[in-house]
Amino acid sequence: MEGPPAPYLSYTPSIGRNSRFYDLTEEQRNELGGIEYRSLKTLAWILIAYYIFIHVLGVIVLVPYILRSLKYGKIVDDFGVNKVWWGVYTAMSCFGDVGFTLTPDSMISFQRAVLVLIVCAFLIVAGNTGFPLLLRFTIWCLFKMCPERYPDKRDELNFLLDHPRRCFTLLFPSRPTWWLFWILIILNVSDVVLFIVLDLQTPVIESIPAGYRVLNAFFQAVSTRTAGTSSVPLGSLHPGIQCSYLIMMYISVLPLAISIRRTNVYEEHSLGIYIPPGEATEAQEGKGKGDEGSYIKAHIRKQLEFDLWYVFLGLFLICIAEGRRIEDANDYAFTAFSVFFEVVSAYGTVGLSLGYPGLNTSLSGTFTTFSKLVIVAMEIRGRHRGLPYDVDRAVLLPSVTTPDSMFAPDGTRLQRVRSKETRKDEEI
Repeated sequence: MEGPPAPYLSYTPSIGRNSRFYDLTEEQRNELGGIEYRSLKTLAWILIAYYIFIHVLGVIVLVPYILRSLKYGKIVDDFGVNKVWWGVYTAMSCFGDVGFTLTPDSMISFQRAVLVLIVCAFLIVAGNTGFPLLLRFTIWCLFKMCPERYPDKRDELNFLLDHPRRCFTLLFPSRPTWWLFWILIILNVSDVVLFIVLDLQTPVIESIPAGYRVLNAFFQAVSTRTAGTSSVPLGSLHPGIQCSYLIMMYISVLPLAISIRRTNVYEEHSLGIYIPPGEATEAQEGKGKGDEGSYIKAHIRKQLEFDLWYVFLGLFLICIAEGRRIEDANDYAFTAFSVFFEVVSAYGTVGLSLGYPGLNTSLSGTFTTFSKLVIVAMEIRGRHRGLPYDVDRAVLLPSVTTPDSMFAPDGTRLQRVRSKETRKDEEI
């Protein structure tokens, strides 16, 4: 396929999938390496500024709010927490998607604090699944606002927008970025609608006015997949919404992981087989093109194969260790589903829990030592499930020696075979 215009280069390059450059002379390589190196330095400053700005934004909003609010300031005082420290800690915890709070009931005490929930929801998104979206939007805004008298800076920003995955793992081209945006919108809207519909007659939700109910539904939808904070008691919600949250925790990493892998410059050496091997000949003959949907399906299938056996193994081991408590009908809060919820939450590295009556800890706090070790193993395994199967070298300077790409500049997959006569690799 034809590559996009490259005004920052003095020549017209031949560009393949995911910003792979072809047939460069030594001079062209040096020129490309120059603009790429300068773009990386600009990106480094943008990332530092982004990190500092988001943290400072959260602090300068939450700290004055909690200092001036009589109602919520008293809540923090009653828990024996310094107000300023609460604002700083909460902002950092939400942006880092850690899920820790200085109040023992997570964010339930603030379920009617509109500004707190909105700011915390923004910080959660900005620090995780929304980071690639905001980063590309920031670079695009800087490019549009950059004056013409700074052509070098404009070229660097333009290069970042045209070839993002050559520069940073979490910076995607336009189309995958929009794909990620709409996936996040669909997931969050689905959770909000299910929350409102299924919990219409749930006593703990009926006590919340309609406007605050929608706000809490939104905050919980944003927090469920990554942050692990809660503004409503999850153990009192409708079983349907608990099941929905369980699914969301399981798929928490998939939108971002798929975006990373489908834009990988080294996709043929990582998970990404963009065109299945059986379709190689057909694609080369022009009878068909690689279907992006089939690539996503292949990724999800491989991810499920990687995940499910481990999740159910952990569930099986905990059910054996905690069998007597699960069988006890009087221990109504300790069920096989609540254990499954805990396992998936640990595997998704979210941290949500249905809790246990009378305790300010998650359900895992009541587990035996063996079961707690299983939960730790779930967290470690889940933390690494989003990694590529091979090294994803986002920074690909043209001077680096790399294996030949398995894709021609027109997007056609190349199949390498060994000739029986010459014993040499040939491209078909």
